[in-house]
Amino acid sequence: MISRQVIYEALVDVFELSPVAICISTAEHVSRYIMANPAYLAMIGRTWEEIAGQPMYLDTVRSLDDPARQRRIHALETVGLCELEEVDLRHSSGRIVPTLISTQRRTINGERLDIEIIIDNSERKAFERGILEAAYTDVVTGLPNRAAFDRRLHSLLEQRPPGEGICLAYIDLNGFKSINDGHGHATGDNVLREIADRLRAHAAPWQFMARIGGDEFVLLSSFGQDGAPCIEDMQALAGALCAAMEGDGQSLTIGAAMGVVVTREPIDADALLRGADALMYAAKATGRAVAVNLNWIGAA
Repeated sequence: MISRQVIYEALVDVFELSPVAICISTAEHVSRYIMANPAYLAMIGRTWEEIAGQPMYLDTVRSLDDPARQRRIHALETVGLCELEEVDLRHSSGRIVPTLISTQRRTINGERLDIEIIIDNSERKAFERGILEAAYTDVVTGLPNRAAFDRRLHSLLEQRPPGEGICLAYIDLNGFKSINDGHGHATGDNVLREIADRLRAHAAPWQFMARIGGDEFVLLSSFGQDGAPCIEDMQALAGALCAAMEGDGQSLTIGAAMGVVVTREPIDADALLRGADALMYAAKATGRAVAVNLNWIGAA
């Protein structure tokens, strides 16, 4: 029969050698480190001397009153266990480490403690982000797609402070179909990528751009008391987008019809889109290669 002392020493070796992070802490509102294995120390980028007896929240991202943390504490106090909880830890470099933590609360010789097993969840989270980015990215241009634009527009309208302005520019390319038909889809895709690159180059950092259809793009932004867009700004943007470009061994020209709605008034997404779309079609009806219509809704 193997003695308890031998088993204890074997378990200590498991604790020290385990590739999975393990941590033992006090069972308090502000938990403090009691023990941590090398895998845990590597995960947070610290030495034991740095963290011994220190509050554990210093290495987490969320605050003490975070609802998710309060829910975990309640589970430990009522059932003594919580499993595979998503918790972000902070590496000493500042890097955020997504983890899955399972915690068991124990009372041994009258002393309460929490035993945590922590799994690095970075790869899974990176995979999920990749899937999400793919779902919201246009495969030809690399710009956000229609789904991303809809989400951004609704979020901006819902969170916009009273009096903050919003500007939506709806851009439809003129002459793109003839390029696509005459030079092939590969050349057409190159033209779309060039337009996207020019949009990125000429848009301000705070402006959101997307490709929402075959040859349709949008530019969305908010602004304060200063910085409201004007017709000259939009005409300059349209001109930059439509400068001659090389394709299929020759110079290609493209035009653009742009409808721009600017407002500080409360407005819903459908009304904003309808207004910009109508202005774009009015610009296209002029027959000019490059035409811009801008309309303020309400007072400027």
